[in-house]
Amino acid sequence: MARPLRIEFEGAFYHITARGNERRAIFKSEGDYSRFLKLLERVHDRYSVLIHAYVLMTNHYHLLIETPHGNLISTLHDLNTAYTNYFNRKYKRVGHLFQGRYRNIIVDKDSYLLELSRYVHLNPVRAGIVQFSEEYPWSSYRAYLSSKTSPSWLCTEEVLAQLDENKDKARRKYRQFVKEGLKGETENPFKAMIAGMVIGGEKFLEKIKVCFQKIKEDREIPALRTVRRRTNIDDILNRVAAFYNVPKEVVTQKRRPSHPATQVALYLVRKRTDLNLNEISEIFGKRHYTAVSVAYRRVEERGRRDSKFHQELNTIEKEIAS
Repeated sequence: MARPLRIEFEGAFYHITARGNERRAIFKSEGDYSRFLKLLERVHDRYSVLIHAYVLMTNHYHLLIETPHGNLISTLHDLNTAYTNYFNRKYKRVGHLFQGRYRNIIVDKDSYLLELSRYVHLNPVRAGIVQFSEEYPWSSYRAYLSSKTSPSWLCTEEVLAQLDENKDKARRKYRQFVKEGLKGETENPFKAMIAGMVIGGEKFLEKIKVCFQKIKEDREIPALRTVRRRTNIDDILNRVAAFYNVPKEVVTQKRRPSHPATQVALYLVRKRTDLNLNEISEIFGKRHYTAVSVAYRRVEERGRRDSKFHQELNTIEKEIAS
C-alpha cells in the first residue's frame, strides 16, 4: 500500500486524525489526556504551529492545525512519538500505539475552518458520550465559550471572528452554531473532499496542484488526477438561470418561497466553489448563513428521492463542467 502523501507549505491548514492500533484505547486515564495536551503545548511552542481546535476521544484524536513554517511532518512525528513513549512506559508495553500513520486532509481554511471546528467539537455528542459538547472536558469547545478556560496555545480567534467582531457576541453565536449541528440539517464538510485528501474550491486546488507538481511522479500521485475541475460563481449562476429560463437576478433573489433555481444554485455554489457560508449568503440576498446549509441538504436529499430532479442536477453539472 502506498504511504499517505504529505503536502507541506507555509501557511498550510490541516484536519488531522490518528487512531489507536486495532482501534484500542490511546487514553486510559485523566492523566493521559492531560499529558497529550501538554505535548500539544510543546509542539505549539517548538514548531510555532497554530492549533485551532482539538478533541481527544478514547481511541483517537482530531486536530485542526496550521503550519506557518510548513513543518507538519516534524510536528506530528514529535507529538505522536513523544506520546507513544509516555504511554508505553506508563503501561509497560512495547510497539506501535497508533494505527499506521496519521491521516492528514489539507483544507482551505478560509472556507472550511468554521464548519470543521463544529465537526470536531461535536464528536463526543455523535459518539453518544455526552448530550452537549460543553459537557466533554477533553476538547477545545469550552475554550470557545469562555476565555477563562482557553489555554494560551489554543487559537480560537479566527473561528470566532467569522461570526462577530465582538468576542462575547461571537462566543454566543458559536454556541448556537454548534447546537445547530445537532439538528441533522448541517452540511458534512467532508462531502467536499477530493481524492481523499483535499477540501477546497477552484483557487485552492490550483495552489495544491502546484505543490503536487514539485513532487516526483510515483504511485501516490494518482490522487492528484482525481482532483476534479472547479468553476467560478458566475458560470454556475448563468448555467442555472439558463436551465430554468429565468434572469440571473431571479436566481440570487431572497424571497419566500425561494425559486427552484435559487435552491439549485445554492447547492452547486456550495459544492463546487471555495466560498464559505457567509460569502455565499451575501451573494444570495444576504440570507442567514444557516440557510445555505439547509438548502444544500434539502437539494441533496431531494436528488436522492426524485430521479427526475436528480437528472436535472446531473444535466446542469455536466454543462458547468463542459
